Amino acid sequence: MTTKRIICAITACIILQTGFAQIVKTEAQFTLKGHLNGFTMDSVMIYYQNSTGKIIQETKAIYNNEFTISGNMNQPSSSMLLFKNKGEIISPANQGSRMRNFYLEPGLLTLTGDPSKINELKLSGSKTQNELEELNSKTASINEEKKPIINALMQERDHEKASEIRDKLEPFNERIKKVTYQFFINHPNSYVTADMMKYYVSQMGLDSVKKIYNNFNQELKTSDSGKQLATEILKLEAGSPGKMAPTFSTTDINGKPLSLADFKGKYVLLDFWASWCVPCRKGNPHMIALYNKYSSKGFDVIGVSDDDQKPELLKLAIAKDSVGIWHHVLRGLNIDLARKRLPNPKDISEKYGIHSLPTKILIDPFGKIIGRYGDKIGGTDEDLDKMLESVFNK
Repeated sequence: MTTKRIICAITACIILQTGFAQIVKTEAQFTLKGHLNGFTMDSVMIYYQNSTGKIIQETKAIYNNEFTISGNMNQPSSSMLLFKNKGEIISPANQGSRMRNFYLEPGLLTLTGDPSKINELKLSGSKTQNELEELNSKTASINEEKKPIINALMQERDHEKASEIRDKLEPFNERIKKVTYQFFINHPNSYVTADMMKYYVSQMGLDSVKKIYNNFNQELKTSDSGKQLATEILKLEAGSPGKMAPTFSTTDINGKPLSLADFKGKYVLLDFWASWCVPCRKGNPHMIALYNKYSSKGFDVIGVSDDDQKPELLKLAIAKDSVGIWHHVLRGLNIDLARKRLPNPKDISEKYGIHSLPTKILIDPFGKIIGRYGDKIGGTDEDLDKMLESVFNK
């Protein structure tokens, strides 16, 4: 792996984990001092966000197992350290043993330990890092229990069998979610809470998400992660029962214009799915049964697919599953805009706050959302069945 590719990969990781820092006038300095022992390394590369939101990449030589790095940041920031020796080639196979994420924050910080034992390195002086380690310690035993299942999942090449293995992780993930949620409640003003909530938005009910956000102090609410969470709450609310369905106009997979407004007067189910989503595909026979049962009574379906990168796979899935009897569109994902966290008015999934597949949104003839099913925010498929039965068998 080239140095350029490593930089790109790590930069993306920082952005995913922490978001761009809020741009403010106040600057504060951090100083990171390394006092290492054991295996000798020649240099350390650091990637962090400075006070203006810019990703900084810097390499410092290590002399006699000592190094010092200073910079400016106005809030705790998840940062990456990569230890190297001269001439060493960092590849995907060994970068995990050379790379570690830490929460840096303004002030004097000290890193100690053997860099060849990357996970045993200790950072002192960072309150936020201490909070992260507190959470990690509470989930460590559960993660250890998951390892055999994860190893089996990584070795499985069959999609359906992999999905069955993945289902076995759910009880463990639920236990981790419970522990993590309690951490969020106990640490309402931690940047760990604000940063990690982006991964839990789709796993908690809307009321729980709003409770976490409302507990933030003003500093956290105005941080980048706080603002992201506020935006996600608005999207979830926009895609929840009782709200008027966000409108969209696009073209279907056959190039024909399609607008949600054209379906006024019908009950419309937006089925958010993808060709690669095994649970989605398994649910298609039931979807066909619902469509055949109610389509003559004023019921229609619009499949919204997450196959923007490979639409040809969507067409193959539609043909194989025999679901071409209803409408199909792509969600409108734009990878470049998503990476830059810029708004994309063409992204249908964004309009409805979709974070997991499958998710289904039921809209009444007046354009109001009357049901959300499949994700943690809404109800179950059984609830959808009951809703359709009550609507069409009054």
